[in-house]
Amino acid sequence: MKRPTDLLLLVIVLAAVLVGSLAPLGGAAFQFSAGPLPAFSESLLLSAGPAATGPAPEIFRSLGTLGRVVVGQYEVRRNDTLASLSKTFGSAPDFIRSTNHLGSVNLSPGKTLLVHNGLGMLYQVREKSGRPESIQEIAKKYNLSAVEIARANRLPGVALLSDRWLDPGRVIFLPSVRLRFTDYLLPVAWVPGERMISSGFGYRRHPILHTRRFHQGLDMPRPARSPVRAAREGTVIFAGWRGAFGRLIILKHEGGLRTWYGHLSSIDVQPGQRVAKGHFIGRVGSSGLATGPHLHFEVRDRYGNSLNPKKFLF
Repeated sequence: MKRPTDLLLLVIVLAAVLVGSLAPLGGAAFQFSAGPLPAFSESLLLSAGPAATGPAPEIFRSLGTLGRVVVGQYEVRRNDTLASLSKTFGSAPDFIRSTNHLGSVNLSPGKTLLVHNGLGMLYQVREKSGRPESIQEIAKKYNLSAVEIARANRLPGVALLSDRWLDPGRVIFLPSVRLRFTDYLLPVAWVPGERMISSGFGYRRHPILHTRRFHQGLDMPRPARSPVRAAREGTVIFAGWRGAFGRLIILKHEGGLRTWYGHLSSIDVQPGQRVAKGHFIGRVGSSGLATGPHLHFEVRDRYGNSLNPKKFLF
């Protein structure tokens, strides 16, 4: 039997669903504040994690039949997969992956994801040229029509006017949109027949220290001063000397992932610089703790956890 508080919460949720279409442009039919996550509007937040309170995940599927996008937070548990989450919440793996900008299909237990029941991607409105983006600008970026976006988010017709834009930080639903994740480039050129990787990701005997240590990236042997290029579009957040890494470049990418480029002989970018995928950033070397010229390449998440670069490059 449901407690009175549970029934009251469910009534409030359903009432919010019914009045959501009346929210004005820039207004918030549903709002929440959840730590570092952005505030949502025109979407319904429900607690969805196993340790959370509130309506069960079944609500996501049932309200999805009413054409409403329901958004929640979910803490990843052991053995969770994108496929299992999409089945639970009524979406599809690619859409959950796109919403959370997940570079890998493998989920890390304890990680908090945004889950929803829509067939599309959630997008946070950004500032462009000193003002927030308009619906027209977002539509052009993702090959949608402004009408499709307005209809999917229950926005009034005035939202389609060219001089109107959405509040910065607002999150909207983009129907049918998904990101492509085959967009990582090998940071150094490879000649078929040559050895691609001299030391892989995982535990190994350190070639200099002669102790068993966890290797957090891939070592790619290349001739000294071979060009090194950005594996993905991003922003330079570090460019300089860092201990055993020698000359190091760190790029920050959309979704919070970082790529590291170590043991360089030279650096050709500066902190704060925006670089495109394939942009020349430096040259292979043996600076720091290295036995010979090679690129040490890492991928880390926003919390500093090392991820296997092979899952992004191959």
